[in-house]
Amino acid sequence: MMQSKWWMPAGAASSALLLSLCMQQCVSFQTPSLLAVPTRSHLRQPSHAHTPIGKLFATSSSDDDTTKDGVDAGPDILQPYLPAMDPKFSAREPVGEGEFIISRTGPPTAEELSNEQMLRIVKIECTDLEVNTLVWKCLGYRFNEENESWTPDEVFPKWKERFPIPQDFINMQRVYSQEVDEPCLKSNQALVRSIPADKKQSLKPTLKPLGWTGYQFKGLTPNKTRRAQCANWLIFYREELFGYTVGELRERRRLKNEAEAAAEAKRLEEEGEKEQEWKPPVKEVF
Repeated sequence: MMQSKWWMPAGAASSALLLSLCMQQCVSFQTPSLLAVPTRSHLRQPSHAHTPIGKLFATSSSDDDTTKDGVDAGPDILQPYLPAMDPKFSAREPVGEGEFIISRTGPPTAEELSNEQMLRIVKIECTDLEVNTLVWKCLGYRFNEENESWTPDEVFPKWKERFPIPQDFINMQRVYSQEVDEPCLKSNQALVRSIPADKKQSLKPTLKPLGWTGYQFKGLTPNKTRRAQCANWLIFYREELFGYTVGELRERRRLKNEAEAAAEAKRLEEEGEKEQEWKPPVKEVF
């Protein structure tokens, strides 16, 4: 007996297959109840009660920018910090309650300027406000507790002309729109320009004995970069400006310039050169 043969066009076969699969999905699919009561595991939020401050500021699993295996964990993602938008934030937000040693009142101290303090700054083990507060004190701003305000009582003259009130060198709000961030960036750049060229790379050599060798490039964020720049300026301040009056600093600068000019003149005379070596300009704070 001859068996009859039949076939289905390719398009119809594909349609039938798709229809079969869709029917199977419909049978297995269960619509979740919109009125279902969430379990405790759904409501549970991560607790920050015992989390180091560096981890609160970042999403990486380490307060450094590398993992235990030395692999770069990537950049920290900083979220906007709403309390910093309060005009009285810099005067009322608590400082010095953790391991970072800082007080709003009085001039800076040697303890506040130690290498361990600089390490806490770059490892994000202190708040942005605490970093700013230390820089403000070193620049000469003084906190008036009665008025809850910062005054330029002892600020270096040239810096005072440009910045009569203390600037945010880090961007404590962590809002990186041009309107909010540009003043922070400009003031940070002005701070960096005040460091002489031979002091601009002091951070890593200073902190290397404490185990810090710098940030990984792909782990950099604006917050980390500006913290490092503030720490570098604080080291320069500690080594070159701390403990001297403006008059003493000017006299030291005069003697230094005279000594450098004499050494340069002698070098040119010995080498027979007519053109002096170019040096980058430094806008000193005093």
